[in-house]
This record gives sequence, structure tokens and C-alpha cells, in this order.
Amino acid sequence: MITIDLWFFITLIAAGLAVWDAIIRLRGKGNNSILAILELIFGGLLLLSLFVAIPIGTALVALLLLIVLLILIFLPGRGARTITIIAAVLTAVIVLVNAGWLSIPGL
Repeated sequence: MITIDLWFFITLIAAGLAVWDAIIRLRGKGNNSILAILELIFGGLLLLSLFVAIPIGTALVALLLLIVLLILIFLPGRGARTITIIAAVLTAVIVLVNAGWLSIPGL
């Protein structure tokens, strides 16, 4: 059974934007395609973790995705930088809530 709440939507939007950004980066010509592949893998795993339990956990996948997104923000190349920044902010919220460092009422 899937519980649809604010946490579900934040994770869905963050992972969806990361996958979308990875596809844009993979279609373009650039030298950071390895990072785009990693972004696609971690974004897909984060989407998958919404529906099934994955062995490495949602928190670790979100942390790895956040690291890749932060690296991609500062590297030049094709891709919508705004989408990357929004995905990074939402992924940072996921990481901070999972770590217990951020408390959002109703989440």
C-alpha cells in the first residue's frame, strides 16, 4: 500500500527532475556523461524506492544523488541548471529529514 503524502511528492519531484536532467545531459555533447549516467541511476533508484524496498536504503541513494547533483551544478555543460538546482534542493531536504536534522510539521 502506498501512502500519498507530502514526503511522497517531494521524493517523486526530486527524483523525476533528476532523471529528466540526466536525460537532457545524456542527449547533449559534453564530457560529463559518466556523471549523467550516475544521476540517471540514482534518480531511478530513488523513484524505485518509493514503491519497493531497496537494499541500500533511500537515505543513501538520496545522499549519492545529492553529491552527483552538486558536482553537476558546478561543471560546465549542456543541461538545465535550474532543474539541477531545484532537484538538489529537494534532494537535500530528503537527506536532512532522513538524518533527523530537519523537522517539517506534517511531513
